[in-house]
Order: sequence, then structure tokens, then C-alpha cells
Amino acid sequence: MPADLKKTQVPGVPKSASSVPSSPSPSAPPAAVNATVDEARSAAPAINESVVTSPAPAEQATHATAPENESVVPDTAITVERIKFDAGENRLRINVPFIRAWRIVGKALSRKSIEVTERNQEARLITVLYDPDEQKVEDGSYWDEVVFVFSGIQSNEKKYLLKLEENNQQTDIVVVDEDQQILSDAASFKLLTLLQETIKADLATK
Repeated sequence: MPADLKKTQVPGVPKSASSVPSSPSPSAPPAAVNATVDEARSAAPAINESVVTSPAPAEQATHATAPENESVVPDTAITVERIKFDAGENRLRINVPFIRAWRIVGKALSRKSIEVTERNQEARLITVLYDPDEQKVEDGSYWDEVVFVFSGIQSNEKKYLLKLEENNQQTDIVVVDEDQQILSDAASFKLLTLLQETIKADLATK
């Protein structure tokens, strides 16, 4: 062995070990490692955004189960009475708020087959066609049915406006004209009386 090679040899280390280069560790290439870190960082904002924009389960349940804002008066405690003032004004008063009274009146009109031509819930007006002189079939006989049919052909239906006015968790029903002035004639009184009897009959069956 030449003398210069003997001088460079590290004492205590075999010649074969010093001449063999060390093998790289079995780890991923640096480029791959950097790419993985970058992907994780880029995914983080998306995860955070999803958490922020998604409503919590408790909030979803609150919106889904929010009760309707209306009276909790049971059907058996509902009353309907006719109020008459000294000036001749007639009203029906139901001890429930407007929304519930609106449904009660609509059901009564349907039950009596009174034609409704317009419903304006925002203005709280129901426009109907009503004949105060209409004759009812008394006993269901053939002659009564014939009279009823011909009276329908010669019907004297007129337009009436029912206005619902809410006051302290109660609703008054009045008959008004085109200018929304309260009517107090015999026909409007008869219409209110018919509504009162029908609503009472509906409530009695519940």
C-alpha cells in the first residue's frame, strides 16, 4: 500500500467502511414532502370556512320547530257573541286573535256555501256574494227542492265586505261598504247572525 494512502486512513475504522458512501434514508423525496405540507395548508381554510358557514344543529332545530304566533285558546273556550251599539252598529266578537278568527270565518262561509269572491288577508277583508232573502229547504221534500232551485236562478245576491278588526287578542267582524264604512242595515245584520250561528255549530261539534 502506498504511504500516502496509509496516512489518510482513519485509525480504528476498516478501510471498506470508510470507502463505501452512506446510503440515503428511506424517506420521501423533499419535493413530495413539501407538496404534502402545502396541500394540508391549502385545505385548512376550506375546513374552517365549512365550520363557520354551516349552522349548528341546535339552530336548525330552533328554526324547524318555531311555533306559530297565535292564540292558545282551546276550541272549547272560544266564544262568539253579537255586540250591538246604541248607534245601531252590529259586530260579531270572537275571543281569539286575527289569524285564528280568519280561519274560523272562512270555514263558516264554506259550510254555508256562501260564495267568496276575494280574500285579502293583508287588508283583513273578505268579499262575499250573499242573498239575505234566500229561502232554505225546510224538510227536504221534492217541492221544497224545486222552490230552492228556482229561487237560486232568481237569486238576488249582492256583494258584501266582511272586515276583521283585532283588538286585545279579540277579533270583531263587521260588514262594511266599498269605503269601509260599517253597515247597520237588515241584510248585514242577517249575514252576521248567520255567521254567528254557523260558528257556534262548528265549535259545538269539536
